Amino acid sequence: MAKLTFTKLFVALLAFSSPLSSLSATIPDIRPLSVENLLEVRQHGGHHGHDHQPHDPSDPVLASAVDQDCLEGTEYEGMAKGWNVTIAGVHTYYARPSGPPPTGPRKVLLFYSDVYSAFFPNNFILQDWFADQGYYVLGLDYFFGDPAQNQNLTTPQEIEDWVYWAKDRADPYVPAWNAAVRAIFPNDTKYVAVGYCFGAPYALEAAATPDILASAFAQPAMLTEGHFYNVTQPLFASCAETDMTFPTSSRNRMMEIFSEISAMHHLQVFSGTEHGFATRADLEDENAAWAKNTSANSIVGWFDRFTQD
Repeated sequence: MAKLTFTKLFVALLAFSSPLSSLSATIPDIRPLSVENLLEVRQHGGHHGHDHQPHDPSDPVLASAVDQDCLEGTEYEGMAKGWNVTIAGVHTYYARPSGPPPTGPRKVLLFYSDVYSAFFPNNFILQDWFADQGYYVLGLDYFFGDPAQNQNLTTPQEIEDWVYWAKDRADPYVPAWNAAVRAIFPNDTKYVAVGYCFGAPYALEAAATPDILASAFAQPAMLTEGHFYNVTQPLFASCAETDMTFPTSSRNRMMEIFSEISAMHHLQVFSGTEHGFATRADLEDENAAWAKNTSANSIVGWFDRFTQD
């Protein structure tokens, strides 16, 4: 039986921050965006089974669909520093750096979440941390208020059906949301993207365009060889040693592709870790906590390298 399995852990260092604001806010520098209360969730109908578009058999799968590993881990507790704004009709978590605005071009990080959504505590805590590193962070809720933890997924088939249904629903919104974000910020803004699990394909698709300067993913799902062959921008891969969704053979094939296309890339693999290490690690486990923190710091270091003036 596959079910959501969590151990809750209070994140004391983040508990001082303010809750999601229901007050007016703007994203600098061009246009104000409406701010929604986090409890105001859009209502959408339930999913209708495994009716997604079939996979192209000529494009081999390297990272498989979300499975039970994606539905287990530690849930953190903390207070969000960011806002719930609406961009291109999609609720979006928005976190910005503290202190005065930067004097140079702004750095915007597009955050593509795992199946728990950008508003899950683990994910908004991570987005707030990225903001503390100097990035304006935007994470769209492509689950429209109805993420994995709201489902009663008890079998592998139910997980697969829901994931493909959710991706089919999300896919049309992501390009429009990306474009809307770029319309908000000044022309000299520097963009990067990161994707976790369900969000990895969107980070790879962003890396196939000149719209961003660098991209990264951790614990990926639903990737094919085509995603990697299409990469044109620097890509950082943060991986678990044991990951049934993205096993060693797939990592090796990814590296072969990068060698074939001479892609700018970096791969890190953390021993003693499993799928979910970058967002749902048990912070009371020293190795797991170190891997999670090192992954995040490495991703920021990668982005800083390509966004520096």
